[in-house]
Amino acid sequence: MGFARASESPDAARFDAWLADGCAADLDYMKKTPERRVDPGRVVTGCRTVIVGSVGHWFEDGATTAELPTRFARYARGRDYHKIQDGMLKRLCRVLDEETASETGARHTHRFYVDYGPVLERSWARDAGVGFVGKNTMLIDPKRGSWTTLGTVLTTLELPPDDPITVGCGTCTRCIDVCPTDAITEPGRVDARLCISYWTIEHRESIPEAMRIAIGTRVFGCDDCQDVCPWNRFAQPSTIDDHRPRELFVDADLARLAGLSWDAWDAATRGSAVRRVGYEGLLRNVAIALGNSRDERARPHLEELTRHVSPLVREHAEWGLARLSDDERA
Repeated sequence: MGFARASESPDAARFDAWLADGCAADLDYMKKTPERRVDPGRVVTGCRTVIVGSVGHWFEDGATTAELPTRFARYARGRDYHKIQDGMLKRLCRVLDEETASETGARHTHRFYVDYGPVLERSWARDAGVGFVGKNTMLIDPKRGSWTTLGTVLTTLELPPDDPITVGCGTCTRCIDVCPTDAITEPGRVDARLCISYWTIEHRESIPEAMRIAIGTRVFGCDDCQDVCPWNRFAQPSTIDDHRPRELFVDADLARLAGLSWDAWDAATRGSAVRRVGYEGLLRNVAIALGNSRDERARPHLEELTRHVSPLVREHAEWGLARLSDDERA
């Protein structure tokens, strides 16, 4: 946890340029009232301090036994981090109220967010000394790496600010070099229009054919830029039981995912960040991954998905069959 003095973010101009260049794709919530996102005083009147807390979610991978292996982004394998950190931040705000009321009798305003509010979390985390922003745009804690998620509290309390961390990426460019779609267009900038995480999680409709091959066998997000980051050798297992990966997302198998009914998906993803992509969206991604597996064992699963009630799933399953057969269209 760290504390930063509330003011207009020094990244305001970079954020505006990122939006102007179209790098937010169709993430309209990023474009809504950008002036509030860069200035906490426009969100909480009289805001003096931004409190930022990071929570680690890393668990070591086990050996794979899946027939057709796939991967979910590491942050999404357990309970939804929003739900985990909401409770933490509510308790923090309650403590702030109790402490300040007993000391001064004054009431202060606190508002918390877990990346669903108009806050540039990573910028404030950097300013609060929680970590530094890497070339892959991830917040990197030199003691734990980047396998963390952030929560923020905007408060009218005046709290002494922490010093920013002075270390960084140095000359390392592993994340830029490994990105399968060149989505890291320059150090510290990701173009959502090229990012696999955007296409497999945020995009709701058909995925352009040019992106489908790059997605490979991923079905929810992409951790490549974090997998190669040298700072992640310091990752520590989470001590929060809710972060423990769920059974469906451990050693994930495309063969099993392809056969999920809506009811089974609903039960497996309840309280999970994977729910964001939706049932049809997950099967859309599974169909792409099955085709990209180039494994004949994927064929019956794709054939079954071509008969799915969803036109979106059928479209991508037909593409997957063509890809599996090395059809020139794919």
